[in-house]
Amino acid sequence: MNIFNKFSFCLPVLFLMVQLSGYAQDTRSFFSVTGGYSLPVGELAREKLNDPLAGLAGSGYFGQVNYDFRIARWLGLRASGSMNINETNSAPIVEKANSYANILGETFTWQNNVSTWKLNAAMIGPALYLNMNRAQIEVHAQIGKVWAKSPSVEMTGISESGGEPINVSLRSASTSAYGLAGGGSLRLPLAGKLFFQISADVIGAQAEIKNVTIRAVRGTFDFSEKISEKRFIGVVNAGVGFGIAF
Repeated sequence: MNIFNKFSFCLPVLFLMVQLSGYAQDTRSFFSVTGGYSLPVGELAREKLNDPLAGLAGSGYFGQVNYDFRIARWLGLRASGSMNINETNSAPIVEKANSYANILGETFTWQNNVSTWKLNAAMIGPALYLNMNRAQIEVHAQIGKVWAKSPSVEMTGISESGGEPINVSLRSASTSAYGLAGGGSLRLPLAGKLFFQISADVIGAQAEIKNVTIRAVRGTFDFSEKISEKRFIGVVNAGVGFGIAF
């Protein structure tokens, strides 16, 4: 039984336990919007030797919307949708390009142009609530779908000894996979039903990258290579926002 099936089995059991305990408490809903700072985790975030995709991901920012449906005073169901846009670190591709230059026995200076990389997620799962006077602590665990788009990199190498330039490129690629998320938030009331929220989440998935091509061409020389493998990709998001209880 894989992790998705285990999670799917646990949810009905959790709801059955709540029904058996009764619905003595009033049901409440929460809708919130948050945004803030994002850091990558996983294999795209850590540089490794002989891996031109490792270390490509940099910091960025995110936006997220959440809806909580409280079943009992301490338990609810939370649905979330998030979007991450992160910077790209071109250093691993420069290192790979220099390995091609070594084959030619020349030294190059590089001009590069990189795009951002993106990670979107739609998640759902149980949430627990701890009320402290008017403040509330919420923690959650979720499962859902993750969509990722790798960055594109365009580089031109100018030989110090003259001659034709070498052009190196990495084309953008998209992938999707089932993933997991977990995190928590602190909700502080402002006025009426409006509240201020501080939150943190970790989102990740084991995604397959297919036929990503690093193309390096200089005249009749073609050093292109393809990469196809599974990698763990993810983000840690920390931010603030506002919400409404109803």
